[in-house]
Amino acid sequence: MLPEKKQVMLELLKDAWVYVVLDPRRDGVVLPPHLRREPRLVLQYGYNMPMPIADLTIDDEGIKATLSFQRSPHSTLIPWSAVFAMHDGDRRGMVWEEDVPKDVEAAPPEPSPEPPPPPAKPGKKPRPSHLKLVP
Repeated sequence: MLPEKKQVMLELLKDAWVYVVLDPRRDGVVLPPHLRREPRLVLQYGYNMPMPIADLTIDDEGIKATLSFQRSPHSTLIPWSAVFAMHDGDRRGMVWEEDVPKDVEAAPPEPSPEPPPPPAKPGKKPRPSHLKLVP
């Protein structure tokens, strides 16, 4: 039997930011409408993020926080029933197979990324940066 989602989230948050993979179409999810159309959404949470989440609350109901979307703050609620995976972006994570939406399982694989741009032409020196490192 898999551990509770809340416990996994709290454990991952001890050492890292957490990527929460959810179905934003589920009942009880509070997000901006434009984010509720797809079967899969990934939100990032953490205690020491560059844009701090001052009101991050993790309780028996789910994850509550004010998050910024398109530079605008939104109160959000993600009930545990909408969450189907979590990971720290590096080495630890968990998937709750029974909660994965059917249309996510059948989704085609992600297209491969575009190839890198061709190398600079020989004989051309790169332009020096006008930025300087400040101690």
